[in-house]
Amino acid sequence: MNKIIFYGATSLDGYLATPEDNIDWLTQLPDIPADAGVQVLSQMTSAIMGRVTYDFVAKMAPDAPFNPANPGMHNYVLTRENRQNLPLTTFTDTDVVTLARQLKHADGNVWIVGGSSVLTPLLAADLVDELYLQLAPIVLGQGKRLWGELAAPHQFTLMQAHTLGPLAELVYQRRN
Repeated sequence: MNKIIFYGATSLDGYLATPEDNIDWLTQLPDIPADAGVQVLSQMTSAIMGRVTYDFVAKMAPDAPFNPANPGMHNYVLTRENRQNLPLTTFTDTDVVTLARQLKHADGNVWIVGGSSVLTPLLAADLVDELYLQLAPIVLGQGKRLWGELAAPHQFTLMQAHTLGPLAELVYQRRN
C-alpha cells in the first residue's frame, strides 16, 4: 500500500506562514541545498493541498511544475470554488479524509501540502504514515499553524534528524 507523507517546513513555533499567508521568511533563507527534498518528492505521484497553498505556488511560479522532482505529479486542490480542472490538477470539494483514502489505494505516494485544515483531519484518521518536518530558525509569534487540535494523541517514531543548510529536518514514521 502507498504512503501518505507530509513534507514541509515551519517556524520553530509551528507556523507555516504569516497571518497574511506570506512565506518570505522561509523562501529567503540562505544556503538551502538545491537538491533538498528531491529524493522524497520524486517519489510523490499525487498531492493533496488547500486552495490557498495552490494559489500561492501558482502565483509564485506560474510556469513551473508544482513538484519539480516529479513534474508529472497530479495535484488535488481542496476548494469549494467551481474551477476548471487542468491536466495535472483536479479541483475538488471531496472531504480530505475520503480523498486520501482513495489515493492511498492508487499508484504511488501522496504528498500532503499545507496547513492544519489539510493535515489535522488526516492525523485524526491515522492516515499520515510519515512526517518530513523542516524547522526554520525563526520564531514568528503568530500566523497560520501547521498543527490543529486533536481529540487524542498520535504517536510517531523519530527515524532521522539532520540539517538542510539552516533547516533542521526531522523524519518521523507513524507508530502502528
